[in-house]
Amino acid sequence: MAGAAYSSQNSAQSYLLKADPKAAYSADPTDGLAAVNAFAAELTKNPQFIISIRDTNAAQASFVSRPLNATLLSFYGLRAASIGQSGLANAVMASADTVSRRDAFSQLWMIEQKSGADDVKGAVSHYNALLSVHPAMQATLLPVLVSALAYPEVRAAIRPYLNPEMRWGWSGPFLDLASQRVEVDQYRGLVEPIASRLRGDEYAVSNARIIYRMLQSGLAGDAWKLFSLVAPNVDVGAFRAFAPSGANIDPKWQPLSWTLGQSDDISASVDGDGTIDVTVAPTARGLIASRDVPVTPSSTYVLGHRSLYEPGSPSASLRWSVYCSVQNGRQLIVDRFVPATANSKLAQLSVEVPENCNLVRVELSALGSEGQLSSMVKITDLMLAESN
Repeated sequence: MAGAAYSSQNSAQSYLLKADPKAAYSADPTDGLAAVNAFAAELTKNPQFIISIRDTNAAQASFVSRPLNATLLSFYGLRAASIGQSGLANAVMASADTVSRRDAFSQLWMIEQKSGADDVKGAVSHYNALLSVHPAMQATLLPVLVSALAYPEVRAAIRPYLNPEMRWGWSGPFLDLASQRVEVDQYRGLVEPIASRLRGDEYAVSNARIIYRMLQSGLAGDAWKLFSLVAPNVDVGAFRAFAPSGANIDPKWQPLSWTLGQSDDISASVDGDGTIDVTVAPTARGLIASRDVPVTPSSTYVLGHRSLYEPGSPSASLRWSVYCSVQNGRQLIVDRFVPATANSKLAQLSVEVPENCNLVRVELSALGSEGQLSSMVKITDLMLAESN
């Protein structure tokens, strides 16, 4: 009975440690772990919370039964720092780090210490420990790491941790954020030496985004070089060709690959020969296909296609729209309907690419016919070529 009662009391205390730290601490003021949890709860609400001597005494007493507990050590270190004993605080925090890298307080402390000493590799090592064990802290810490990528030494220190084989990796979310915020040259400098590690689907979004941004900035040569490194099984020449094919319809590379309309009213699919088969419901309006394509600024291009309708199919109104994809939005260049009577005839439009425009978005949309029947059309001979 006594053993059962003790076990029940222990279970209740263990539950309170997680569910209600304050209640656990009140139930057993000598329990240092309860003090730590209560302190952590207070610190979350009030960053200026001061550890009392009572809390410290509880932590010290708990060292008897838990001499190698990193959480207790870090708690004691924080108390030492709060009363100006910086030397003791540093020593205790270093001990906590030696015991276990799973404690958040000591890892945050070590990051500050290593950063203050300009030990970049050391600081990144502690970032890795903290982010790997406490993924909830990624929202706070990843932006800090991303902002530091402006420095080559930081990029070099981070590379070893950008590895999909690491069990508790944070590289995917990190690169996703970096590909949005970091200058393209800095991002390229970070990933090019390790591009062979970044071929998994978890990196597809960040890879597509940074290649898109490089093309947008006029760095086409560098962009396609990086593409060939992260997508070694893709034929770069076939991918860059304008007409749709198996190489350039993979959704992981959108918007650099084709996006095809798939709705109840308008559906599109690609044949092996690059033809787009389209079904447009009566009076339907929407996108058939779109793609972002690198171009030469201040040049003239020809955009063209043929429309081949099924026998007896009514004609839909087809519309080409071309926009310059710039960093602050899109600028309309061309917006024209293709005559519905142009069945089987090569329809061509002139596209004047403005200055400082390195990337255009090409959209083909449809307006369904009046009546009861859907339009069934094949879009063939797609082309976007620079004029001589």
